[in-house]
Amino acid sequence: MQFQAYRAMLTVCVLVGITGCSDSDGVAVIDNLPGQGQHTPHTDIEQGVWPPQPLGMTNVEPLPSSAREGAQSSVINAARGVVMNNPSVRQVLGDDYVEFDGSLGDSKGDITASFLFFSYTANSTVEVNLARNGEVSTVTYPAAQYQPTEHASEVERAIALAETALINSGFETAGLIGTAMLAFPRSSANTDSGQQFYAERVMYVTFGQGEGELPTYSALANLSNDTVSEEGLIQ
Repeated sequence: MQFQAYRAMLTVCVLVGITGCSDSDGVAVIDNLPGQGQHTPHTDIEQGVWPPQPLGMTNVEPLPSSAREGAQSSVINAARGVVMNNPSVRQVLGDDYVEFDGSLGDSKGDITASFLFFSYTANSTVEVNLARNGEVSTVTYPAAQYQPTEHASEVERAIALAETALINSGFETAGLIGTAMLAFPRSSANTDSGQQFYAERVMYVTFGQGEGELPTYSALANLSNDTVSEEGLIQ
């Protein structure tokens, strides 16, 4: 299954001609693929012009940016299917995690695509790379060492948790706008030298009128264990 998905992804790369599935704005020609040999020389390509034409060809027309983005998206989706079906990746992520946007590798590197996750199960940030040869590798960082910025789904989840806690504590949130962002521990709470993140996934949530007005309530929503602390009026 993984081989078939990777083969499909490789076919997309060949068809669209993205060098190594590059995410750069420019485009280039794939010089070599296993078993394909050398390609014929192509004309130089102005940025945004696609497809590349053999020497001597005329009437070169640009591919709309939407088509190029669609081709890149297809590659990322195929790569995502490969990594998500990898047993080692599933084990590292556990059952509870959030996935951030994937990205294509550099055209000159060995990586086809990279994906970033936060595992609530292990309280760790996980980077997963798919190499051009089909190998999948993972790098993990403890939450206290590194965390990506908040995901849109986490913002919604944190606001819902904090609002429930505030209402249960007798506060009125009707008509107020909730916002959430990744929380950072106060300097006094940093027991380890250099610690810049919580050891769990914690969001700082506020509720207010918006439009530049100072918020009324705040809370800390822990997405690792679905708990809320320090909810109440902002002092």
